[in-house]
Amino acid sequence: MGITLRGLSHVDIPAWAVLLNAAEKVDHTGEHYTEGDLAEELSNPEIELGKDLMGAFHGADLIGYFGVLPRGAADGRFTMHLQGSVLPARRGQGVGTGLVDAMIDRAKQAHRDRRPDLALKLKIDGSTANESQRELFDAFGLLPRRWSFVMRNALDGVPAAAQPADGYQVRTYEDSMDEPLRAAHNEAFLDHPDFVPWTTALWRQFTTGSRAFRPELTFVVTSVGSSQIAAYLTSSEYDGYFEATGRREAYVGKLGTLPAHRGAGLASTLLAHALVAYRDAGYDEAALDVDSENPTGALGIYRRAGFEVETQSTNYSLVIDP
Repeated sequence: MGITLRGLSHVDIPAWAVLLNAAEKVDHTGEHYTEGDLAEELSNPEIELGKDLMGAFHGADLIGYFGVLPRGAADGRFTMHLQGSVLPARRGQGVGTGLVDAMIDRAKQAHRDRRPDLALKLKIDGSTANESQRELFDAFGLLPRRWSFVMRNALDGVPAAAQPADGYQVRTYEDSMDEPLRAAHNEAFLDHPDFVPWTTALWRQFTTGSRAFRPELTFVVTSVGSSQIAAYLTSSEYDGYFEATGRREAYVGKLGTLPAHRGAGLASTLLAHALVAYRDAGYDEAALDVDSENPTGALGIYRRAGFEVETQSTNYSLVIDP
């Protein structure tokens, strides 16, 4: 086919952005990337440049890519998140098959380099409506295990911000909260299926150190007179969404309540507080992603706050024993 694989670098960012945004117009993922976003992807401290982000080139043209993103160890498994796409005009020509094959081979090698003593768990997301994608993943043993929903709120009927339960207070994020917030998130999600605790490096890469992070719209709940986090909500804004739609989107990245504080309505309080803040800051809408099997009833919380399901994704996975 005259297609070669080589590592993506900063010189490939413009073509990579074109590829991803062309794919979004067909796949309707709602994910719009800027060149700045992709430069940040290349700065991930956990990846090995030249091996973990690979482009498929036909001559000088980038027509597809894959990414292997080491996530960490939990429950006797080392998890790797996979990603990839093929330029819509080149689909149906075997490019995707070659990419998935190479992607899994690379994931196996990266696993051997890191934690060969543990089983390897591969995870990749795809559109539930994309049947050809499902068939491709199935051929490599990546089977549908879970589902998630992108939900959106138009911010046109936001109620007044609710006050927290007695004994609690809502506070705006400060830099000193960075590490306590990571620890709180890891504790809050330990009982969630397939959760892998966040390392400091990845937390800063994808959350508090990301160019999309909005600290002024990130909130925590603490007990009155205490700095211990009881619940939290992080917010982000992606420039690519505005460039593609002309609308500002506030994205709820993480929302959680620590087990000892559940039942006091803190997540609902934080969500209501954030929606008011988004509206007052001039945002046009809010969005989030939620696991269909979230054990804390998050889907119901979001619906009661005015979010509606926009798209559904399938989470595929494969476990390879050591």
